[in-house]
Amino acid sequence: MESKLRGLLKKMFKIELIFIYLALFIFFCTVYFKRASNAKIQQLDSDMLLLQLEQNETFSELVPQKLKTDYEAYTYFDETLKAELTAIIQNLQTGTQDTDAIINFQNHIHETQTRLNFGFDSLLYSSLFLIAIAAFIILEKFFKNSMQLEQLKTMQTEQTNFSRDLHDGVAQNLAALKVYLEKEDITKSKFYAKQALNEIRYMIGAGSIDFSDNLEKTVREICQAFEVNFSIKTAVYVASQKILELDKNTKSHLVRILQESLSNISRHSNATQVEIKIIDAMDEFRFIISDNGKGFEQSEVDEKNKKDAIKHYGVHNIKKRAELIGGTVDFINDGGLTIAITIKNTVR
Repeated sequence: MESKLRGLLKKMFKIELIFIYLALFIFFCTVYFKRASNAKIQQLDSDMLLLQLEQNETFSELVPQKLKTDYEAYTYFDETLKAELTAIIQNLQTGTQDTDAIINFQNHIHETQTRLNFGFDSLLYSSLFLIAIAAFIILEKFFKNSMQLEQLKTMQTEQTNFSRDLHDGVAQNLAALKVYLEKEDITKSKFYAKQALNEIRYMIGAGSIDFSDNLEKTVREICQAFEVNFSIKTAVYVASQKILELDKNTKSHLVRILQESLSNISRHSNATQVEIKIIDAMDEFRFIISDNGKGFEQSEVDEKNKKDAIKHYGVHNIKKRAELIGGTVDFINDGGLTIAITIKNTVR
């Protein structure tokens, strides 16, 4: 019970809620006192008019005390106004009525009320300012939480992809290694041990990329590591100015697409050569990955996913990442496989 109460109080007294509570308090108090003050002044005008027209002695006796009670508060910070009110009250108490003094007092108290209204309006604006601060804090927290949620989703996706790579690559190589060790086939055991080691080295290198670097430099480094680890020749061709306009998020997804593609090529394609082309075409940016392997058909992947306990998510991941950066992807089987990513209007 105590912890629930503590949690409730914590929710009620968040900094943005404190600003809202304070703004509402100032707003309603200001509206109330402004309306009450203006009503008093209107009543004063009526009383002064009746005083000038009424000859009833009972009325004249009641007015001095009413003036003192209702309007003395308006004269606290104005000695001249206070003296005028005191003089009017004294005149009324002695039965003297000075019309000019009453009119002057009315005019001066209206000037005071104008200044008070300016103060009330300033308080109303300050309450709006406090609401604006609260709204800013709420929006800042919202965007911060959204960014954190997006980062968390990205991390979870990367962890999932990492797990799949471990399962599809390293785990399968280690399973094959175990089989050939049991058969005492040293040659094949060494081959699968080397494959597993290469996969692990490549995955470690892929996890330490700085996406703020130049994309061309990052692509060349990835291809160099891929070539060293898997002995598959790579070539990178860059003829693009739009590559300099890509934001960090777009570069991140393109690099992950490249890694996913190279990982699939190393495991499934039987390719001996890979080409990466980064080119401009009118208002489009193109990122193309080609190999000279055996290619694949989407129907084959779908059939394998139905039959195998191990799911093959490479194509799905590439399509999803392309969508996230506003691009499209084409898979072309033509003496190997070409993956073409096209992004329109790269400036965002």
